[in-house]
Amino acid sequence: MMEWLLIIDGGATKTACALVHAESGEIKYTKSTSGSNYQAIGATSATEILQALLANVQAFLQQQDDSNIAVATFAMAGIDSPKDHEAVSAIIHNAVSAIQLKIETLIIENDAQSTLLGVAAGQAGALLIAGTGSIAYAFNGTQIVRSGGWGHRAGDEGSGYWLGQEVIRAIFHMEDGRGESTILKNAVYDYLRIQDVTELATWLFRPSYTNAQLAKMGAFLAEAVTKKDACAIQISMRAAHELVSLACAVLKKIDYQGEAFSLYCNGGAIKHNPLIFKTFSQEMQSRYPQIEVSLCQHQPIHYLMERTKMAYDSL
Repeated sequence: MMEWLLIIDGGATKTACALVHAESGEIKYTKSTSGSNYQAIGATSATEILQALLANVQAFLQQQDDSNIAVATFAMAGIDSPKDHEAVSAIIHNAVSAIQLKIETLIIENDAQSTLLGVAAGQAGALLIAGTGSIAYAFNGTQIVRSGGWGHRAGDEGSGYWLGQEVIRAIFHMEDGRGESTILKNAVYDYLRIQDVTELATWLFRPSYTNAQLAKMGAFLAEAVTKKDACAIQISMRAAHELVSLACAVLKKIDYQGEAFSLYCNGGAIKHNPLIFKTFSQEMQSRYPQIEVSLCQHQPIHYLMERTKMAYDSL
């Protein structure tokens, strides 16, 4: 019987899946769709998105001879508490049952936790993610702990959403005459094809607004920084300091004592803004000289695949 590993990366912005041949480790099928964080879109929509994705997986497997999903990892954003885990598990089980997809071993975890286990290959390490939201996980070999990830209403400092919010706020302050001039205004206005601040407010409060759309506004910072825009530099530096605070908090939870340790960083907010990563790295290493800070070099699905392989090998 041909055995497969199924990986689902259910983020706030995108949901990606991959089918991996268990023996060879080759990815044989991939597909992606919109975000499936139930906290953002609701349980019904999340179920529909996963069901459609899994239906495509089922169609692919039906073309293979005598196939079986040995391990499936659902690494999902929005699992922040036992209650969330229960809710997401129900969503996944409903989607799997609806298309009668057979899975021998099912793993349901927070996406950042799964990524850490994969990127660190089961060894001690920490992972800071600054994507649409921000969260940090640390693993000391026996215990996994977390800081951040509490959502845009209460936190997510240093995230893409936070950056986008700061960019928009800076533009409003500039237009009001209570903030400095910034080239971020032209970048945002051109992107949104608007002419003035009232149109920006209309865009921000329209019914179809999403957090992911606001997070995109933070992408203009990196270019503005290269052009020495003081406002963009200030926002980026503040983001780096917020992420340092987040990383230090999670290290304290595992009682980090200054030994050699790997801290991995992922997410567009930190990967696509060199000033944020440089400032973050320098400050972390000044506090903890033995920490090695590095950017994840692969897409999250790659690390989730490693995490799933470890689970398969342990069966």
